[in-house]
Amino acid sequence: MLNRDEIIDYFKLVNSHAKKELGQNFLINQKTATEIVNLLSINKNDKVLEIGPGLGALTGFILDEEYSNYEVVEYDQKFVEFLNKSFEGRKIKITKNNILKVKEFQANKVIGNLPYYIISEIILKISLENKHLEKAVFMVQKECYKRIVAKQGKDYNALNVLLDYLFNIKQELLVGRTNFFPEPNVDSLVFSLTKKPEKNMDFAGFLYKIAKLSFQNRRKTLQNNLLPCVKDRDILMNAFEKTNIKPTQRAEELNTEQFVKLSQTLNELNK
Repeated sequence: MLNRDEIIDYFKLVNSHAKKELGQNFLINQKTATEIVNLLSINKNDKVLEIGPGLGALTGFILDEEYSNYEVVEYDQKFVEFLNKSFEGRKIKITKNNILKVKEFQANKVIGNLPYYIISEIILKISLENKHLEKAVFMVQKECYKRIVAKQGKDYNALNVLLDYLFNIKQELLVGRTNFFPEPNVDSLVFSLTKKPEKNMDFAGFLYKIAKLSFQNRRKTLQNNLLPCVKDRDILMNAFEKTNIKPTQRAEELNTEQFVKLSQTLNELNK
């Protein structure tokens, strides 16, 4: 793990600088890095994916574990080159790519310090497309976590419904801004997503689709938002009746359990 002075020297060497607009604030606290890695509970049979390792603040600690299936995905070419040199000969696969463009996931455990501007997109992709996922540990800006776990109000949306259905979500660590260089303007928070093993991934995709359509226009009723998708008004009305949900309700009035019941009923009636 690089300290503050080493990070400064590195950017001088590559004639560049940390881009705050891309969330390039690097963890410099060893104790915190170890605690974050330990939250993933890695064992020798796990396939681990790290998203956006940057200068490898977590990477070295993950490599200290006794297992051999570890991949990191990093978009920035200069960081890819740094990682290749730093961990040459180690059991690690370093891939240059945008995580949102990765087409296939094999990892059952995922970790990363997520850039604030694409947090929702990354979590959605990992949740719906990685069917092997058992546990994820992510660090985000503190305020972002409040939106991730929202269950009402303007921040409540289809992603909240999906995550609540699929995972047990737990706040793990608060990480103050002084633990990073350059120092950001906000504190960070580490949380875990642990998959509920009984959940059906195919249904999860359908649930998200129904929830997303329901929230598409927050001022419209469920009936008006869902009718273009269901097309058959009788089926939609029947689903509302069976689930005891009023067609005139709005998406933000439903909890996860109600969205699940509505989606299950629509799925059955459409068959």
